[in-house]
Amino acid sequence: WIWIEDPDTDNIYHSEYFIITKKQVKLEEPQTIIFTIPVIEPLANQYYVRAISDRWLGSDTATIISFHNLILPERHMPHTELLDLEPLPITALGNPAYEALFEFKHFNPIQTQLFHCLYHTNNNTLLGSPTGSGKTVAAEIAMFRVFNKYPDMKCVYIAPLKALVRERIHDWKVRLEQRLGKKVVELTGDFTPDTRAIQLADVIVTTPEKWD
Repeated sequence: WIWIEDPDTDNIYHSEYFIITKKQVKLEEPQTIIFTIPVIEPLANQYYVRAISDRWLGSDTATIISFHNLILPERHMPHTELLDLEPLPITALGNPAYEALFEFKHFNPIQTQLFHCLYHTNNNTLLGSPTGSGKTVAAEIAMFRVFNKYPDMKCVYIAPLKALVRERIHDWKVRLEQRLGKKVVELTGDFTPDTRAIQLADVIVTTPEKWD
């Protein structure tokens, strides 16, 4: 048997049965075992790697793994903390045509915190939040930056389901195409526009399999 133990707490963090043959011993073949063990704070001084035979008494050995020179990586939060910010008014967009697209007057907390990154920078952004938390509006803020800074480029919105694509098409055909004059094109298995329509599009709404 091989196990990893903490001598300070007597906890065993890993154990497994390991077989080595007489032939391997004679040939002095190196044996490799890969496993993962936890490193718990406060950090222990050392762990023991212990090998013990379950057939022969006194047939055991131990190797010390010292943590004296171990430097742990910085601990990062799994998600960004939502700050307690004053709700940002939609007038921060600085464009009456954009502001007229919304029925509310202030962005919600998530949109407020993301606004500068989405509207004033080209930084990549990964937003993961619950349904109904305003992710689509956040995407629209990013699209507005493209409309402002890169009018000849296209925005691609990828929805997981065709039903969600239709929902976006129904909404954006009115808000983005009719009100802002931006050409919105659907690209799904049910509807495939011609090459020219795609070339002229400002916004392409599609699904992962079709975009691939």
